[in-house]
Amino acid sequence: WLPWLVGMPAETSRAICSVIFGGVLERLPHLKIGFAHGGGSFPGTIGRIEHGYNVRPDLCSIDNPVNPRQYLATETHPAKFYVDSLVHDPSALERLLTLFGSQRIMLGSDYPFPLGEAEPGAMIETMQSLSAEIRDNLLYKSALDFLGLSSLPE
Repeated sequence: WLPWLVGMPAETSRAICSVIFGGVLERLPHLKIGFAHGGGSFPGTIGRIEHGYNVRPDLCSIDNPVNPRQYLATETHPAKFYVDSLVHDPSALERLLTLFGSQRIMLGSDYPFPLGEAEPGAMIETMQSLSAEIRDNLLYKSALDFLGLSSLPE
């Protein structure tokens, strides 16, 4: 199980770093890209990633002048890429909300694999700290935006 519990989150973080350091979103600014596992270990290691970018760019294989943190949410705009919500922990989801904004977090199920929630979205539904707007973004509106849809099909 270690490859699923630890390896996949690490690989997801590595994929995000490859996209950022490779300048993919600079060359393709309209590309919509989403990452599973809540961005994996990326949210917990953004400080280390940014530090490496700043002090040892020679080790990061950087082909991009943009600091990795600039791809995350600010007061005025959401993150420049999407992650899913499947982090299995309310405090981890709160961290994602801070880093990405609710407009860039899509409901994750991990289907058909065995590590998903038995009832996708159940944790989100029980989090009293979330406003109705944030809850709606997480449960369906962010996915609609990702897919370029303005509303649910009838």
